[in-house]
Order: sequence, then structure tokens, then C-alpha cells
Amino acid sequence: MEPSADADASYLRARAAWPGVALSREDFLAHLAARSVASGGAPVSHGEDLFLACACAKGLPEALAHFERLLVPAARQALGRRGLAQDVVDEALQRLRERLLLPRADGPPRLAEYDGRGPLEAWVRTVALRLAMTELRERAARPSEALLPTLLPAEDPSFAALKHRHHADIEAAIASALASLEPRQRTLLRLHLVQNVGVEDIGRVHGVSRATMTRWLKDARDTLAERTHAELRRRLNVEDPDLHSLARSLLSGLDLSVRHLLRQDPP
Repeated sequence: MEPSADADASYLRARAAWPGVALSREDFLAHLAARSVASGGAPVSHGEDLFLACACAKGLPEALAHFERLLVPAARQALGRRGLAQDVVDEALQRLRERLLLPRADGPPRLAEYDGRGPLEAWVRTVALRLAMTELRERAARPSEALLPTLLPAEDPSFAALKHRHHADIEAAIASALASLEPRQRTLLRLHLVQNVGVEDIGRVHGVSRATMTRWLKDARDTLAERTHAELRRRLNVEDPDLHSLARSLLSGLDLSVRHLLRQDPP
């Protein structure tokens, strides 16, 4: 525990920083001591932010209003700079509120874990970004119906005939191939093919260059095509010209769909 005079000074500075937030001295100093122990005795350099986090974790309305007025917009702006779709941003922010502000069965809200060693705004932004990435991974892991129309172009008459003949096998093969991809590859394909997010914007989300993201997308497309071909051969279990024709048409269809979309944002 800090010396009494220093503790009182920390409390008074923090209370002055957040007018109207009625967090008691005892609650703040107990929280300050607990966070100091949890961080191995590291000094608290952002006591005012720790005060707000403690008050929010206790559900004080004035503190929650400050959280909503200052920290949520900062997180929204950070996610917006990543080029994420608006519905992804909205969902991530709702998850943020639930994750940080709602009590857990086994303890206080997760916001109580903030230790005051860095700015609270940066801490919240980091949590928001992680939740947005979780949302994207979960969307990519959902059934692949949204991708199938893109990967199965029905406008090609010859492909449409083959698709009609082996419709169930083709869709099952693509679904199986998609499920076998790494989560990151599924996320990239869904962002680019379904949500029409550009290569450069996806790269910013993942912290890589445009060239690297272009290579990742190509690898994901090639892997999807190879695994779809292999799965289709396994499902049909035949070796005849029809299979080879279907496989060639299928891979051509996949390639054309992806190339068409990539041409909108060339490397």
C-alpha cells in the first residue's frame, strides 16, 4: 500500500479528473492496492484511468457515462481506421461493452483487470480490436452458403450443366475444402469475396503489406481449389473423362470467380 499522503493525493487527483463519479476513497485505494499486487508491484502511472475503470467495474452510472462518451467512440474510430465493415464494428463494440462491463459468475467485470500501467483508452482499443478479429473468425467459420454463389458461377452454360448434374457433390466438396482451411484463410476469403474488402484494407487489419496480403489471398485460393478438387474426386470415386471435365470446369470456375474479384483491386 502506498503511504497515506501519497494515497490521498492519488485519490484526490483521480476524483478531480472525473467530476461526478462518486467512487469512495476506500474502494479506490483497495482497488489500487489489489492491482499493484497483481502486477508484481509495478508502479501505477495512470491513476486517473484506474479510478475510472474501478468505478465502471462497480457499475457507477456517472463512470459508465464517461466510458460510453469517451472510450467507446475512440474504439469505434480505431476499428474504422482498419477498414472493417460497419456491422462488424457495431458487433465488436457491443461485445466490448459486455466483455468489460458486465459482472462474471466468478468475479467482477473484466475492466477491473486494467492495472493503470498504460492509458485506459489504448487498453480498451486493444480489446476492441481483438473482439473484432474474433467476430471475423466466427463469421468465416460459419457455413459457407454465402461463398457458394461466388465460387459457383452459373452464368457459364457448360459449367451450369455440370453443376446441375453434380450439384450436391460440388457444394459438399467446396464446403469440406473451406472447412479444412486455416481460420485465417477462411477469414481472408470471406472478407475479400463476400464483403468486397480491398487487399490493402485487409492488410491493414492484419498489420501486413499489400504485397503480403495479395500472396496470402492467392495461397488461400490455390489451397481451396486443390482441396476442392481432391474432395470431389474422393466423393465421386470415379476415373473417367466426365470427372476430369468436371474437375477442370470446377477449378476454372473457382479461378475465374477469384480473379474477377481480385481484378477490382489488382496487386
